Amino acid sequence: MGVMVRVLFLMCILEWSVLAQFGSISVSVGMGGIRSDNENLSVRAPCPPNTSCVPISSCPMLEDLLDFSCFSSDKYFHRLNQLTCGNDNNEDYVCCPSCDCGRVYQEGTQSCGESMVRGVDYDGIGTHPWVARIGFTKEETGNVRFACSGSIISKRVVLTAAHCALAKPERYKLSTVVVGEWDIGRSPDCNDFFCAPPTQAIKVESVVVHPGYEEKIFRHDIALILLKDEIKYSVTAAPVCLNEKPEVVINERASLVGWGKLSGQTNVVSRQQLLEVPLVPLEKCEKVFGESVPVHEGQLCAGGEEGKDACSGFGGAPLLIKRDGKFLQTGIVSFGSENCGSDGVPSVYTNIAHYYRWIVENSPS
Repeated sequence: MGVMVRVLFLMCILEWSVLAQFGSISVSVGMGGIRSDNENLSVRAPCPPNTSCVPISSCPMLEDLLDFSCFSSDKYFHRLNQLTCGNDNNEDYVCCPSCDCGRVYQEGTQSCGESMVRGVDYDGIGTHPWVARIGFTKEETGNVRFACSGSIISKRVVLTAAHCALAKPERYKLSTVVVGEWDIGRSPDCNDFFCAPPTQAIKVESVVVHPGYEEKIFRHDIALILLKDEIKYSVTAAPVCLNEKPEVVINERASLVGWGKLSGQTNVVSRQQLLEVPLVPLEKCEKVFGESVPVHEGQLCAGGEEGKDACSGFGGAPLLIKRDGKFLQTGIVSFGSENCGSDGVPSVYTNIAHYYRWIVENSPS
């Protein structure tokens, strides 16, 4: 990578860093730092917080976070003098973000459920990087249709509903998982603070469906999609934590994230959608669905508020709760009523805690 490209990457990154620092969100890119101890360095200007003055050749480029679309404006070319902090042996020194930018989490630790983007009331790009889109290909035409969602639980495993993993809509076959998506109508995804890295489309290698799955009654509606290649973690692609505790806090608000139609929407919205629903007693779902579809302890019941429900396209999507600053997946969208969004009519989710051991035992090490 040439010097000019390195400079362009850095200018874009620092622009994003400054905006994030003073805007309504903050972007966390890891810990650690790079220090310059060169006593002969001719210092031109001090560096801002969380950056260190280092040679251009020693500054990580944060390739997992940004792409060249960041340089669509000429304004970045005019910021070089503001970004350079010194010179030594004919090499420019720059204010480099003090972070381990090559990965989302520090090596040697197992982290999950933590978004690199944080902010008050922010629900944009990178808020829920664990949500994946599940694609089905029509063999005759090669056309890909994304009919379901899932969640990243490791670099090669996406968790979803069994009715999604085994679906064959109109001669379509499960083929691909796309991660790192936010707005399906834009490429790349950008906001006022940063541009997301390109989405990753990864081929499906195999599927592990719960052996007790019963299609007609959605019993044991859970499956693991094993990918041919590893997911490259980034600001928009990271694993979620799994809830292990079977206790349900009634009326706790949980977050449903995915793509599709919510109650009151007539058309599919291109961007990732977020809906908060209350966790309610399983007995409520038994009263609504019990005569036609038995409801059992391996399921969760959530929703029932008028005008608030996922109506279509959310199959396999994660239902999330937050504990100690981390998002835990507590459910998987399984089924609901045709009277979507009606008062007193909740939806049914696969209970993650009930299947936690099965998930662990069937995931590749």
